[in-house]
Amino acid sequence: MPYAELEFLLKWLLMEKFKTQLYEESQAMHLFLDSRGGREFSLKKNSGVLSRVFDGNWKSHAQETASRDEAARLLAWANLERLLPTADRLPADAGEILEANAFLSDFLQRLDLQEWKLFFRAGSVRRLIRNTQRREVQNGFRHFSITARFRMRGQAEELEVGEGSSEGLKFNLDGLARRVDEAIASRKHCRRVPFRDPVPVVLQAGEGGILFHEILGHSLEADYVHQGISPFTPADLDRPIVSPAITVLCRDERDPFFRDAVVDDEGEACLSPLLVEKGVLRRFISDYAHQRLLRLRDRGQARLEDFSRIPQPRIFATYVQPGSFPAAEIIASVPNGVYAREFGDGGLDFRSGRFFFRIRQAYRIERGRLGAPLGSLNVGGDIREILGGIRMVGDDFKYDRGVSYCQKNGQVLPVRVGQPTIRIDSLWVNGGDDA
Repeated sequence: MPYAELEFLLKWLLMEKFKTQLYEESQAMHLFLDSRGGREFSLKKNSGVLSRVFDGNWKSHAQETASRDEAARLLAWANLERLLPTADRLPADAGEILEANAFLSDFLQRLDLQEWKLFFRAGSVRRLIRNTQRREVQNGFRHFSITARFRMRGQAEELEVGEGSSEGLKFNLDGLARRVDEAIASRKHCRRVPFRDPVPVVLQAGEGGILFHEILGHSLEADYVHQGISPFTPADLDRPIVSPAITVLCRDERDPFFRDAVVDDEGEACLSPLLVEKGVLRRFISDYAHQRLLRLRDRGQARLEDFSRIPQPRIFATYVQPGSFPAAEIIASVPNGVYAREFGDGGLDFRSGRFFFRIRQAYRIERGRLGAPLGSLNVGGDIREILGGIRMVGDDFKYDRGVSYCQKNGQVLPVRVGQPTIRIDSLWVNGGDDA
């Protein structure tokens, strides 16, 4: 039998017919304000259905709906109104948002900046999902964020700070103002320091977890594993893949961020939050199809941006668990390196096995002490070498500030990360002032 036919037959035998239906109601609010008096407000509401069947290949159909009655007819659901609660109320005009956050806009206006912009975002999604097991389950998510972008006089680089919440459009305005001041001071006094060889990089607790989201979270997504482009394979299950100092969870009951997302967008629950235990790989990030293809023990990590898209393996959250070292001791252990405080975005090149990441605000570590600011820079290296080169994990776990996002195959979704202070022994560093 030809190999292509044998592979198709094997896949067919592994698969059960899997059907999922999803009804979604969503709202999205955007408010933009700038230093020149520009203002724009929008509020969009949408609803629609997605039906998918897998019988060796996927067949999907998405349709926007004008009412719950129309959705019920399309899905043949008689009890849709009873099963799905009323959607959350988002602000219907800009007034109450601007009034509640006037402190920050007044603060930016008083600074001697070339320009500044404020972006407020609010989103609410409620979904009702029924899959092959005929279980009707709810999935919901609310996200609110504020982002300040600003440019200093005579500087081309745009600086940025932000904060997010799952509770509402109320933010730590004093903390945001302090971070704006820190970013300006860092940029004013930053130095160019050439690093000709890889050096230790210390990640600040909280946002630093986004680096692990990139290099570990994406590497464990089952579609990349199945395609053979991830550095890991099913043979790595229950084997060490990272320093034994690292334990990673993908769920945390104490964190309210994904409190209402009790299932994924195929209506499945992730049975265990444990991804990596003391360096040993325990689970991949998988949807239904790739669980069957790879014969994995778990699924429950399929996510989509909205009903018009298809679910794909996507991690909700990456929580690196605390270790035993005080943060000050970790910094003191570095004779020459970088301290990473504010984080941007990054990416992977699976073909080369390497990654890069943007650090928006970095400081030099000299003889175990924080030194001069370095401005923004890039760090990178080999994925497996970095994962094996984690020497010290702090005892000061923090969640991120709620503005971490992930893009995959054209779909952008909020993600949650958290971690303690962590030392990575060897990263290439490019950047610094005017570099």
